Amino acid sequence: MASSGRKTIQVISHGPSCFDGVVAAATVARFHENDRVVVSLAANNESDNTIRRLKPANERGPDEVWITDLSWNSVETGEHLNRLANSGTRIYWIDHHRSAISRADQPEFKVAFAGKLLSEEFSAARLAFNYLQAESHTTPQIRRHAEEFFPIVELADDHDRWVHRLPESPDWALAIQTLGGVESYRELMRMRRPVMSRKLVRALEAGRQAMQQSLKLARATITDRALPNGLMLRAACCVGYSSEVAAELYKDQHHAVIALFDMRSQGVSLRRSADCEVDLSELARSMGGGGHAAAAGFALDELKRAPAERLVERLAVALSDS
Repeated sequence: MASSGRKTIQVISHGPSCFDGVVAAATVARFHENDRVVVSLAANNESDNTIRRLKPANERGPDEVWITDLSWNSVETGEHLNRLANSGTRIYWIDHHRSAISRADQPEFKVAFAGKLLSEEFSAARLAFNYLQAESHTTPQIRRHAEEFFPIVELADDHDRWVHRLPESPDWALAIQTLGGVESYRELMRMRRPVMSRKLVRALEAGRQAMQQSLKLARATITDRALPNGLMLRAACCVGYSSEVAAELYKDQHHAVIALFDMRSQGVSLRRSADCEVDLSELARSMGGGGHAAAAGFALDELKRAPAERLVERLAVALSDS
């Protein structure tokens, strides 16, 4: 810890624009109001590299590292975290993804954690809040300010677990996705009550328009395949807003798995109809990704090249004939 008593807290959370990931990061920051908090928002396929860039505390790296709503894949990353812990850095891990919980005893997670909470009971933001509320030794004023943030935490939990008992939670998720994780984090840190700022309201309106464009592309690119086991596989392309688009594509579908290739993130999002029991976290993990039973994702380099390869095929024929 710095001689002034002011710690450096590094938060690595799921991003770049995940509602739950951003709120989880803001939750940690709220309970460390008097410390220096640095936030990185990483996609699933960026987590290993982001973690391995961290310096040990004795080389002026962070005093604490909080990894929220995110996991990692390589043993080398776990070894790096242990080097940080041996240097005096306190490592905390909070996650709720089934794909992470199911492999928590694997070698890459044999880390000397100062604290760890893995559970599907709540979203990562709610788990982080519960953990810090119980374990944090801070001033009454900081605790009060942190607890004022709980309504936002509830919104993130409601939307990320698709509970949707809070009718406004999808709007918050859409606004944060549109504004972007870093800017949304800054907006959340300024709030004292759960009311959208003007910037978030503008982002919500822009998001509604952009989502309709993404849905239009998805509907134009739908490819369906009925599988022998009775499942309907529906794939399409989108430009962001995969959760919202998928909800439209599995509407009125039965035993359906939706796979959306996001042209913006270059990743695949998996969703399922309400009556489908396929564990999408296991399906995504088989492709190198992860997530929840009802919402997961992965990335495949070959998919990124597919549009260009198909375009070359078509144009090569046309040019050869001209």
